[in-house]
Formats: sequence, structure tokens, C-alpha cells
Amino acid sequence: MAFDQLPSSRSFGIVQGRLSCSPNNLLQWFPQPCWKDEFAIASKVGFSFIEILVEREHNPSNPFWSHDGRKLIKSLCQQNDLELYSSCLDYIINHSLATVTPDLDSYVSDFISATSELGCKVIILPLLEKSDLNQSTFEQLGPILLKYSQLAKSFGLSICIESLMESHQLTSFITSLNDSNIKCVFDTGNRVLLSESLSTEILNLGSLIGHVHIKDKQVSGQNVLLGRGNVDFLSVFHALHEISYNGPLVFETTRGLDPVRTAEYHIHACRFFDSEASRA
Repeated sequence: MAFDQLPSSRSFGIVQGRLSCSPNNLLQWFPQPCWKDEFAIASKVGFSFIEILVEREHNPSNPFWSHDGRKLIKSLCQQNDLELYSSCLDYIINHSLATVTPDLDSYVSDFISATSELGCKVIILPLLEKSDLNQSTFEQLGPILLKYSQLAKSFGLSICIESLMESHQLTSFITSLNDSNIKCVFDTGNRVLLSESLSTEILNLGSLIGHVHIKDKQVSGQNVLLGRGNVDFLSVFHALHEISYNGPLVFETTRGLDPVRTAEYHIHACRFFDSEASRA
């Protein structure tokens, strides 16, 4: 049986920019010169959607920020039989959400509104670096997230936060918010550097996992081809099945020597692991 014929009910997405060669091998990069091309490529490879990327610093040329640009994104998705599912606000990695200013508050609100206009279902808020979620920022970030959750909810959107906190601390934080519209992103590559057992973390977080990023990393932190790093993907898929996570998997993977060929390998590999886990 060919890899693309393996039984899998999963839908797969890929972060915008990972199907194009980036300058200086940048991992997180908006593909400004060729962003339109990625939609046709994603469809051919077998992805269901592209996760829309909003960069660490404002880029007025990103089509996300204009009505005409969003209209074109939706048109490209329709032409290539893709859905619009998620968008990620990397801007808050460089701009602290814990000490939100009126300008930043407006920026995040505009991001949520624009994501809704696109027709997405999920917004990703990476609470990393400047917006790092930790014990000292618990009290600051909680009310802010609840405020944005209310806005997102009014648009029919859910919020998934990404954090490097240990699973029991992250569970405690999200539970304390008492808002079913706020869940977390489980990133296999980031968390493998922090935990001895990704499957245990997945089981601990359980239904709080609302979104999954797939990537593999070595101990050095280098993002590598799936299967070349420290992530035990078979155990990850077993755990995802055990908690009945039926949501999509989004590739935030290395591009390799050829981004399209690499993406084809990654989607085939995950179909295999998913099929193996479902048979256990």
C-alpha cells in the first residue's frame, strides 16, 4: 500500500512559508515574493490548509492586513480546494502581551477581526520570548487572554496559546482561566527539548490541546527532518489517539534541500505513524 493510501482521518496543514526557499535558511518567514504559489503547491502535496503567518514585526505588504489581500487569499484557497483554518500572531513574540499598550491592544484586536474575515476557526497566540508565559506573568496574562477570548468568541474563533511551560503548570494556568474557548498548542519539536516523554505530556494536557504543531529537533535545538531528531513520533501519535485528539496537524518543519519534496516526505511519514497508532 502506498503511503498516500494509508488510512488516516487527519487533516494536515503547513505554516505559511515552509513550501518556499527562504533567505539565509530562515525558519519562520513570510514568503513575500511567492506567497501566492504556495496555495497550489499545498493542494498538490495533500495539505488541507496553510496556517496564515503574521510576522514578528509589522509587514504592511502582507496580504493579511488588507481587505483586498484577504479577498485574494480566500480566492486562492477556493481555487485550490483548501480551507482557511488557523492564523498565528508571531508579532507578540517581539512585543510583550504582558504589558500590552493601546497600540498593541489595537493590533491584536485587528488581527482577530481580520482572521475572522478570512473565515478561520483558530488563532494561535505564541506566548514566547517577550510574551513568555511563566510564574511571574500569570496574573498579567490571564485577564488579557480572557479579554481577547471574548472578542474571538464573538467572531466564532477559538484561541490556542503556545507556551514552553511544563505541562502541569500549563494545565494549571489554562484551568484557572475557566474559559473553554482557550486551549493550548502542543509543539512536538519545542517540547521535546523540555520533556523526557512527549506522550506523558500529551496525556497530562488531554482535552486542553486544541492545536498541534509537528516538527522534529535535535538536542542542539536544530530543526531537522522528521525522524532525524529526538521526537518519538509513534508514541506521540499513540498519545494523540488516546486523548481522542481529532484536530489537524500543522507542519512547522524544516524545508530540507527541496521544500516541496520535504513536505511530501513529512506528510507521508505522519500518515504512516497515524495509521500505525490507530491499529494498536
